[in-house]
Amino acid sequence: MGAMSDSASLYLDLHVPPDEMVKYIQDLMMLPHGLIAASSAMTLAQRQWGGDTPLARAALLRWGALNLAFQDKRLETWTVTRERDRIQVPAALVAAAGVAPLVIDNERAVFDIPALLDATLEFQPPAGQA
Repeated sequence: MGAMSDSASLYLDLHVPPDEMVKYIQDLMMLPHGLIAASSAMTLAQRQWGGDTPLARAALLRWGALNLAFQDKRLETWTVTRERDRIQVPAALVAAAGVAPLVIDNERAVFDIPALLDATLEFQPPAGQA
C-alpha cells in the first residue's frame, strides 16, 4: 500500500476524545519549535495515552492531517499566524480534529476540509456568548 501503512489505516476511523486532542495539541505547541518533530509528537502521545496505544497512534495521525489541513486556504479564517510561522489555532478546530472524518489522499491521511469545518462549528460557543 506504499507510504500509508496498513497499520495507519486501522486508526483512520478511531476518534480521539476532543478534550484529549486539545490537551495533546496544546502540549505539542508548548515544545520549542524545532522539537515538534514526528519523534517528539509520538513521545508526547505515548506519555498522554500510556504507551504505544491505538489512541496515541490515532492522535499522531490526526496531528499530521491537521498540519496538512493548515495549508488549505479554506482554513485561513480559522487560524492566525504569528511570529515566524507559528500558527495560533482555536480550540474548536483542534477539538474537531479529534473526531472529524479522515480520508486517504496520495497515500496520506488527510481531513475532508468541509467536514472538518462543519465539526469545528459544533465546538464553537453559540454566537453572542464569550
